[in-house]
Amino acid sequence: MIPARKKGAVITNPDIFESLAKSLNPYVLSEETLKEIFELRLVLEIGMADLLFFHVTAEDIKELKQIVKDEPQSTKDYMFEASYEIRFHGKLYEISQNQTLKKFQNLLLPIFDYVEKSELFKPNKHLKKFVSHKQLVSILEKGTPEQFRNGMRQHLENHFLRLHPSNVTTQPTRILLKSGLSDI
Repeated sequence: MIPARKKGAVITNPDIFESLAKSLNPYVLSEETLKEIFELRLVLEIGMADLLFFHVTAEDIKELKQIVKDEPQSTKDYMFEASYEIRFHGKLYEISQNQTLKKFQNLLLPIFDYVEKSELFKPNKHLKKFVSHKQLVSILEKGTPEQFRNGMRQHLENHFLRLHPSNVTTQPTRILLKSGLSDI
């Protein structure tokens, strides 16, 4: 019996991100698509809390503390540099140990940068003091996945408000920390 010949390449484990990368050019995507991709990033970062708590090590906490050591105390009107954001949030993706999530984050970085600098973000006159990276590290070190989800949601609050300015409230943001509820 003669073995059957196959024409073309046989893909055993396709890399979905390789083909997706070609279509995620921020200069050709619609504003609505860019906005939705940015929202996806926000949702992923809030949702990764359990993975972080499954995999975080004392060495990870030490590295995160090194990244945030020079962060200012008050973060109300402070916008961080992109490289700083990438270092901190990239480390969180690394801690998740989910390679697909990490590849997706790397794929979306140019879109995040484009959206941040574009007119898609409406100016927000009601910037809130948000949960800092230092506070997130503390929650990751001593808190729970639920506290981290809440903290990350509040950390990203200004992004949500800039994407959806009609949802601005004048009420203080509250976050559940280990010591209880706290106005921030």
